[in-house]
Amino acid sequence: MDFGTAFSSVIDNFKQINMLENSISITLSVLCAIGLGLLVVLFYNFINRGSSFSFEFTLTLVTVAGVIAMIISVIGTNIASAFSLAGLMSIVRFRSLQQKTSDIAFIFISMAAGVACGVGLIAPGVVFVIIIGIIVDAYTLISRKFRRENKMLVICVPESESRDKQFDDILKKYSSSFNLHRVRLTSAGTVMELSYVVSLNPSVKTEEMLSEIRERNSNFNVMLTYVEDATVRDK
Repeated sequence: MDFGTAFSSVIDNFKQINMLENSISITLSVLCAIGLGLLVVLFYNFINRGSSFSFEFTLTLVTVAGVIAMIISVIGTNIASAFSLAGLMSIVRFRSLQQKTSDIAFIFISMAAGVACGVGLIAPGVVFVIIIGIIVDAYTLISRKFRRENKMLVICVPESESRDKQFDDILKKYSSSFNLHRVRLTSAGTVMELSYVVSLNPSVKTEEMLSEIRERNSNFNVMLTYVEDATVRDK
């Protein structure tokens, strides 16, 4: 065996060892990212306990962290690959079916965790997820404690029978605050739809309030729904 063949064999062995080390490093980064994704899901589930949330969305939080870590680990410091990836991802439009902006925030938290693991900064990634998770959960719990629960009250009344402040006395009786949010005509202008944002008193019996409203609006439709963020005015 000549010197050139022996040298090439040594180089190939080093490449195989380096490839094995890189594979192990990438695998560990992805696993750590998935672990941080699960931690993000725990924080997300904590602030959404008692309410419905999508299992698919929690799976997305875990998957995003792992995928981002894999991409960052593979690209590394290769600038050409980074620009190629940016070009490919530029044709993908980000769409979200989530109704709450807090869900989008948790997606970005998972992405940040994946980036941190991808570049090997696992400890800072763990600290970041824990700190930001505690801050988000604490802020949400405090805001829920002091925030008034507002509801949207939609009252339909015949246009010929409508008058200014027609239901104000009823709303003052059953709510601590209310605001006329929208007025529109429906059914070819024969029905007026009044949309109020109301903050009901804790002891209010909804059935009694709706029954009293229906007596005044000629038994037309009345709908009461929950609205998370709305503006109300005091009586």
